[in-house]
Amino acid sequence: MSATKLLVLGIVHLSGGAHGYQVRSELQSWGAESWAKIKPGSIYHALKKAAADGLLTEHAEPGNSGPERVLYRATARGRDEMVELVRDGLRRTHDPDMLNASIAMLPMLTRTDAIAQVNERVARLEAELVVQAEWREHPNRDTPEHVRDQAELWAGQARTELEWAKSLSKRLSEGAYAMADDPGSWRTVPDHLKMRA
Repeated sequence: MSATKLLVLGIVHLSGGAHGYQVRSELQSWGAESWAKIKPGSIYHALKKAAADGLLTEHAEPGNSGPERVLYRATARGRDEMVELVRDGLRRTHDPDMLNASIAMLPMLTRTDAIAQVNERVARLEAELVVQAEWREHPNRDTPEHVRDQAELWAGQARTELEWAKSLSKRLSEGAYAMADDPGSWRTVPDHLKMRA
């Protein structure tokens, strides 16, 4: 649910205000159903829950020849929550959906903050690889061989992710992406990123 919550808060923030179907359409255009495993129903649930939690405001508007529509806008608390979710997703290992959602909203962080969070991920992955190596070198005798072989897969995945995270940190340090503290950042939503009603 955290990945859905993060993406919903981010899309509403980026758009300056959006209806549920706009959030759904934007996330579908990004392919989020595959890389963050978001279901259409979870988007509407996340919007309602975020509004109930004070992260979004709801404004009823007349519909186009139909029932009223709800326009959602991010509150200051919602923007703070979104930033904290991006930070958490960048640091947390073993949650690919949250990592993918955090990468999608990476420019919501300042450059220094983003680099710090990615470097924290690097440190955690390095520590995990040390523990995995120890476990593989001295396995419990009761651990079946096929489970020990599975640890090789885990280590390979962690090494690949570690290489990627180091590369991202380097690219950020070299100025990749317009971050929250850069001119032209996503903090001020340019017209071409705003959703159309």
